[in-house]
Amino acid sequence: MPQGETFHRAVSRVLFITQIYGLLPVSNVRALDVADIRFRWRSPRIFYSLLIVILNLSEFGAVINYVINVTINFHTSSTLSLYIVCLLEHLFFWRLAIQWPRIMRTWHGVEQLFLRVPYRFYGEYKIRRRIYIVFTIVMSSALLEHCLLLGNSFHLSNMERTQCKINVTYFESIYKWERPHLYMILPYHFWMLPILEWVNQTIAYPRSFTDCFIMCIGIGLAARFHQLYRRIAAVHRKVMPAVFWTEIREHYLALKRLVHLLDAAIAPLVLLAFGNNMSFICFQLFNSFKNIGVDFLVMLAFWYSLGFAVVRTLLTIFVASSINDYERKIVTALRDVPSRAWSIEVQRFSEQLGNDTTALSGSGFFYLTRSLVLAMGTTIITYELMISDVLNQGSIRQKTQYCREY
Repeated sequence: MPQGETFHRAVSRVLFITQIYGLLPVSNVRALDVADIRFRWRSPRIFYSLLIVILNLSEFGAVINYVINVTINFHTSSTLSLYIVCLLEHLFFWRLAIQWPRIMRTWHGVEQLFLRVPYRFYGEYKIRRRIYIVFTIVMSSALLEHCLLLGNSFHLSNMERTQCKINVTYFESIYKWERPHLYMILPYHFWMLPILEWVNQTIAYPRSFTDCFIMCIGIGLAARFHQLYRRIAAVHRKVMPAVFWTEIREHYLALKRLVHLLDAAIAPLVLLAFGNNMSFICFQLFNSFKNIGVDFLVMLAFWYSLGFAVVRTLLTIFVASSINDYERKIVTALRDVPSRAWSIEVQRFSEQLGNDTTALSGSGFFYLTRSLVLAMGTTIITYELMISDVLNQGSIRQKTQYCREY
């Protein structure tokens, strides 16, 4: 493994891009030395991130005012939950930013064990490339989803303006369709549109990036478990001295403590991300039984958004569960240790492996293992069967209603 293939160096560019959207406001996030990473309350990143939070809070207040004055239904409640999730994600990333310098120093200290011989011979995991691939795929797909939803809004607002004979300009109709909660209290001005679009991106970006961030953490941790497993697999069925197993056990415990540290730091993000993904998937499935219209662009945006949420959730589980997968491989490898080589150290190592689940979790409510896919799939299928018996499916392909009341 190259000397510089550490998690911090592999993920620093991704985090730098993320700070453009006000997340994880840490100073010197691209520093070569983790000792230079700082969290400063009086820094440009903090003020910029605070500005974004204030803008989101202001719009959230407008949404609450709109819901109170119009009505509370399934659709408006989903809009409220969107802003609540966005604000919580910003809050949790702020919480993580305060701990990030300490986390990176601890992680760097553990990684030093795996950046020297003999682990350097088992380091072809390529953390940086995997992180870049995941980030590019997920965020490019999120950008495409955002463009489709934006194009869908342009199309529907124009249909409303023309078919319902509303005497407003094209761009004002977009403003009215996209931001009905602001339209009630703020008159339309063209210069507002770029600002509102930027605020819209700061709301949309965290939803996909939180999943991507969990995957990045999973890749960084799995790389070290992979090295540990490869070192054990290299002595398959060989008789090794007790000092070898003592060192292996100590390195495993160092990784275990690191997993617990990361789990405590990002557990609220994991819980929020999977809760939001499940609620969004169920909400879209509910909408699929209702009138989604016959327009190609409307259907494309709808089904792409649903499919992307499902794929992104599954990808997050599979990538993050690789931590637990490599631990299970280590357990399997220990079963092949010859009886004549079995010692007190091997026994202690075996018992520590079976103590608890080594994986990231959602505050202890669930663990990111492969079995979570089955649990979530069962829940979604049950929900699908339930709503199919309740809702009338005859309206699925009816004509879209463009005219709305405000």
